[in-house]
Amino acid sequence: MNAQPILDKIAQDAQDAAVRIDSEAREKVAQAKAASRAKIEAQQAATLAQAQRDSDELEQRALRMAELEERKTLLVKKRALIDDVFARARTLLEAMPMTEKRAFFIRQIVRFAAGNETMAISENAPWFDAAFLSDANDALVAQGKPGGLTLSQDRTDADEGVTLRHGGAEIRCTLSVLMDEARATLEQQAAEDLFTD
Repeated sequence: MNAQPILDKIAQDAQDAAVRIDSEAREKVAQAKAASRAKIEAQQAATLAQAQRDSDELEQRALRMAELEERKTLLVKKRALIDDVFARARTLLEAMPMTEKRAFFIRQIVRFAAGNETMAISENAPWFDAAFLSDANDALVAQGKPGGLTLSQDRTDADEGVTLRHGGAEIRCTLSVLMDEARATLEQQAAEDLFTD
């Protein structure tokens, strides 16, 4: 019996199997490479997309920070302008003619006094004269308050104005105190008047 045809058949089958295995292996390698390439491309795309989102977010954050800084600068400028307005108002009060200043302080006494306080005048009060106490009491009576103010012999070293004392309490009707009070009351309105678009 001749075994050669069987051996040839076995050799042919082995060669066919080797070609098939090689082809399958090459196909699996190609598929693995394609899958790997697809995965790498997907990761690159995801990384690029994330980088773009991060970049956009940083840009938005930088824009918000710049906007906040601009608002802060504008607020500082507005605050300086309001400070200037109140400083000018103070200068106008200080430069007021003596007769007007005298009337101004009598109005403040009427506004704040109950009518039975001791009144101390500041050292720097050129508008104060001998009739001031009497005129202040008359103004109180005209408003329905007792006209019982008395004059302290001591002058105050407070800012220009009047200090009312009663029962250990003091009410200072000085330019600084009155300006601080006016500012607390009027600052919001001044800002609206100055900066309303």
